Amino acid sequence: MRFKKGNKRIYGLLGREISYSLSPVMHNAAFRHFEIPAEYMIFDMEEGGVDGFFRDRILSGGISGINVTVPYKIKMKETLSACAGCSIDDDAELLGAVNTVKAGGEGATGYNTDGKGFYADLRKSTAFNPQGQDIFVLGAGGAGRAISLYLAFLSGDTPKSINVFDVDEAKLFSLKAFFDASRDPGIFRPVKAGDISARMRGCGLVVNATPIGTKKEDPLPFSADNLREGMVLYDLVYHGETELVRRAREKGLVAVNALGMLIDQAALAFEIWTEMPIEETGRVMTDAVNAEIVKRKKQQGPCAG
Repeated sequence: MRFKKGNKRIYGLLGREISYSLSPVMHNAAFRHFEIPAEYMIFDMEEGGVDGFFRDRILSGGISGINVTVPYKIKMKETLSACAGCSIDDDAELLGAVNTVKAGGEGATGYNTDGKGFYADLRKSTAFNPQGQDIFVLGAGGAGRAISLYLAFLSGDTPKSINVFDVDEAKLFSLKAFFDASRDPGIFRPVKAGDISARMRGCGLVVNATPIGTKKEDPLPFSADNLREGMVLYDLVYHGETELVRRAREKGLVAVNALGMLIDQAALAFEIWTEMPIEETGRVMTDAVNAEIVKRKKQQGPCAG
């Protein structure tokens, strides 16, 4: 894909309370590296402004593409589904959430890079293979839903069971309904609040797919007593070391945050927008993120994105 030098394009991240994000650092570094005249920005807004933003900024052609983060991934899929001339790719349709949008013509297309980005980093960072394993996922929202469905139907390494808890029962049972209609309904096991400890302790992989831990004052998303040696913990909060990751490592677990996932899913989104090679983009983004983390530590600011 060729970009005209004088035609600066706008991309960005849509979400709520996302000023800490590392996404602009990654994408703007990649735009510079490939000499693409574009800028990546933050679009932080209340839910009431999302539909107008989509109509007035994306469909109008003012914005060429966006990433979507909490809490709007499911809403964006619904918005695209209701839009004449818009479409959703097969993975995003299956995963039930959109985290990447590419504008084009008079419409837009929604994608989901969360599942693939998560799985690629899980295998690289922990060497964990979910094949035949029991998995526990905390959170049934956009990211938790995408991860659960990707592991079950797209990873090629099918778990024995996927146990999911969410305080929002509507999200949990929406996910259950999808599995119930699938070819393998028995793999999904919704978890009640009182059963978290018993169900988690039998699992080989525990995923925190909630934003709990983003702020230093946040409590643990679940009791550290549930963690046992031999488990793998994957925390989608990608601060340098969340309290949950620290406690897990103290117990001898393999525990990682989602910085690698952030980079992998961002490189996939960049490829969708620009057709640039994922491997090269990933290296550029990794270097940019690492430099930014060092800079933020020196400034004693948040080390997250």
